Amino acid sequence: MKRPSTFDEPDKKVKGYDLNILKWIVKFALPFKGFMALALLFMVLTALGELYVPYLTKIAVDSYISTPWRAARFGAHDSEFEERIKNTYPEALIPISNNTYLTDISAIAKADRIQLEKLEIVSKESFLVINTQDFEPKDRDKALGIVEAHKDVFTKTGGLYYAPLSSVKTLGHEEKKILRFRDLSDVKKTAGIMVLVMLGVFVSSSLFTYLLQYSGQKIMHNIRTNTFSHLLSLPQPFYDKTPVGTLTTRVTNDVNAINEMYTSVIVQFVKDILVIVGVLAVMFVMNRELTLLIIGLTVLIGFFGAIFRIRLRRAYRKVRRSIAKLNAFVQESVQGILLIKLYMREKQNYERFEKVSRENFNANMEQVFAFATFRPIIEFISVFAIALILWHGGLSVLRLELTLGALIAYLSYIRMLFAPILELAERYNISQSAMAASENLYHLHMMEPEERRAAGSTARFSGSLEFKNVWFAYNGEDWVLKDVSFTLKPGETLALVGLTGSGKTTIVNLILKFYKPQKGQILFDGIPITQYDPEFLRSNISTVFQDSFLFGGNSRDTNSDGLRDIIGTENAAVLGSGNGENFSSGEKQLVSLGQAFGKEMKFLILDEATSHIDAQIEKRIQDALKRDAHKRATLIIAHRLLNAANSDKIIVVHKGEIYEEGSHAQLLEKKGIYYNLTRLQTKMHDYSSFAD
Repeated sequence: MKRPSTFDEPDKKVKGYDLNILKWIVKFALPFKGFMALALLFMVLTALGELYVPYLTKIAVDSYISTPWRAARFGAHDSEFEERIKNTYPEALIPISNNTYLTDISAIAKADRIQLEKLEIVSKESFLVINTQDFEPKDRDKALGIVEAHKDVFTKTGGLYYAPLSSVKTLGHEEKKILRFRDLSDVKKTAGIMVLVMLGVFVSSSLFTYLLQYSGQKIMHNIRTNTFSHLLSLPQPFYDKTPVGTLTTRVTNDVNAINEMYTSVIVQFVKDILVIVGVLAVMFVMNRELTLLIIGLTVLIGFFGAIFRIRLRRAYRKVRRSIAKLNAFVQESVQGILLIKLYMREKQNYERFEKVSRENFNANMEQVFAFATFRPIIEFISVFAIALILWHGGLSVLRLELTLGALIAYLSYIRMLFAPILELAERYNISQSAMAASENLYHLHMMEPEERRAAGSTARFSGSLEFKNVWFAYNGEDWVLKDVSFTLKPGETLALVGLTGSGKTTIVNLILKFYKPQKGQILFDGIPITQYDPEFLRSNISTVFQDSFLFGGNSRDTNSDGLRDIIGTENAAVLGSGNGENFSSGEKQLVSLGQAFGKEMKFLILDEATSHIDAQIEKRIQDALKRDAHKRATLIIAHRLLNAANSDKIIVVHKGEIYEEGSHAQLLEKKGIYYNLTRLQTKMHDYSSFAD
């Protein structure tokens, strides 16, 4: 894929999610695929445990809590059907009188149960059946005693006793516990299994959450360091066109948004899908009609989700852009607070900030509105589904089409079904933010880095420089330099002078390969600059600019003996002991000069490097430069012409062209631009001296 040459925000009209972006994100996760796979395993175990708990409830209710025995009276209906029931389910039928049987409806197929209900063969009343052979010897006598004491409740048939549940309610609490000891024991075992399952869910959920968060933090760290490393490799034009606050947002906010997608969306999404599919499968086995109704509601949710997705995607793009603008504006305002106060522009700056902040507010409100309308719709559908289950499921229980335990399990599964759907909405909320952020980061990573190449045919750098018919423009054909040609040999000092905006600093940018000329050539030691690696070139050039930036302790890098001779050992020690936070502009320039002198390179560039230094120290620096001029080629950019007077050659740049060239004396004789600039600065100096 071809990389873009300039940085812009992703196109607002882009639809869908670029597969290339997804591949780019996934590559950061690959080193941690083991952790991700382990987290996925624990997540599957968690989902299975959560699915199993409602089914245990169904078993406890249907098999142990409620009794499955009903009275069935045959002989007055379809004789063929009745005979088939007797022959098919002999173990589920206990004869209690002529053509009347106690029937275990849990052992009868669903279709036959429904037919028994339609023909009104089975009773509405449930029965408690006591088989004294199931009791331990010590409890058997107690059970027989209770039955004998309540002969008006229990009826004997063979070796069994039975009684309607409505009559059993009259027994004492301890008596019911003795008679239903097996059911109570099974309920306790089921409850114990449920506790163990939930404990397993807790452990597996904790493990997969930890592994997920750990891998997510590592992935976020890799993305952030990779992004910052890529930023360092980008060419200077990129930084000239991109606000600092925008880049800060990319490295911080956007990376955090992607981390949310890793930890809260990718694996959790798989878990939610597993739960939804598992719930629907279990529900379908228990009752197809109810499940089909729920699936219909799920399709309705999908329709609203599609609408929600379109609106939220658009809103999140706006949010990410507005955050970048807001950060950029705040950063620039804080950085320029001195000028804001100096020119009393607090009100204007506040009005501009209010406008940018309002844009961020509107973008966030669009997102909030989209989310605030979607979630209530899902909650309404979930409540409607529960009501539908109670109505339809309750009728099914009464018609023996569904057991009471299955209905209770259904209600639990409904909550489990819609909880992931609600979470999917949350996940989609996060994923949209991450997608917008990943688009920004991917677009940034696709920026072409600065060109790197071999250092040239020579390992020695003497510092000979030649410009040959160089043309350069920052934009289109708005030429900043026009047919510029000059040479600078080792041991020479060349000064560039001219009015502000004439192109002097642009020449320095071209020498340092921050930009490339559109026409002409720049040669170092006779080799085109295009054949030099930028790192090699800059490591062989000492450069001091007017605005100095100190970072990471480089205020201590003032180890040049020449600088200590100029400013004194005591002053050099003070500069070397500071961290640069409270240094004045002049002190920062002295530190930068110390670094430049300490490198002792063959090529030195001074771009208004003494503009913030007092005249006394500046004079010492000029003397030191003159004394050591033979050691290096020196290029000086100066507005104060006294700094250029001692140069071997002076070039006057005017409107991007070389207007005059020669020594100080030669240019004064020409009485051109240099002469007039010198007279103007001399008069200003004389006036200043007279005023003092």
